[in-house]
Amino acid sequence: MRLPDFWTGLAFAALGLAIAFMARGFHVPAGAASPKLLPMIIGGTMAAMGAAVALRGLREAGSFSRPQWLGSPRRILLVLYPLAAIVVFITFAPELGTIALAVPMVVIHCLIYGLRPASAIATGLVAGVGISLVFTHLLGVALPEGIIEGLL
Repeated sequence: MRLPDFWTGLAFAALGLAIAFMARGFHVPAGAASPKLLPMIIGGTMAAMGAAVALRGLREAGSFSRPQWLGSPRRILLVLYPLAAIVVFITFAPELGTIALAVPMVVIHCLIYGLRPASAIATGLVAGVGISLVFTHLLGVALPEGIIEGLL
């Protein structure tokens, strides 16, 4: 492990705690699965795993070396893009809806990852629409609705 593992673990633990804390305030509709359950599980798991990585990184910090991914702009973008996508989703989903944001977000991530444009678009459509339908129709979890969701 390297000293950056300490900081990465600490950041994941803090982000996990923030997600779990924010999820506590979600509205719980009557008769449906609680929309706060999944974010609470994800946030708690992120906090626990991040703390474990941070502690291990702190113990083994004597061997500091620069992470290889810092040398590649594409890899840096792959690390930073999901964080930016989360912020964009939180900001714009109430107005635009889940599908309108999820599809382009997945397509962009696939393109950054290196998929061909046709594969990225297909993956974005299947993932964006499929996840929204599974959560709303099968699990009964309310997701932000927009024009596209109104057509389905």
